[in-house]
Amino acid sequence: MDELLTPIVYVLAIGGVAGYFIGYLIKKLSHLALTIGVFAFLLIYMVYTKAIDLNLDELVATITKFANVLGPLGFATLASSAPFVGSFVVGLVLGLRRG
Repeated sequence: MDELLTPIVYVLAIGGVAGYFIGYLIKKLSHLALTIGVFAFLLIYMVYTKAIDLNLDELVATITKFANVLGPLGFATLASSAPFVGSFVVGLVLGLRRG
């Protein structure tokens, strides 16, 4: 029984601690959201006015190819690591509240 309990506790602890620190980091860096939003707006405006040339078809094709490769792998990984994901989400919420 001890051989089974130790890995589960280890996964839960790592997920919770990682989630807490990621949540805390997101909370502290959230003040950069306005800056990132303004930058994205300016980039979109410059593409619209043709000040810069951005090949959107190639960008969409690259993102689609990436999603098609990682999509099936992501679900299998998520299903096999449910305890880690659960403790990560709990840690994330606690980190967001604390930050």
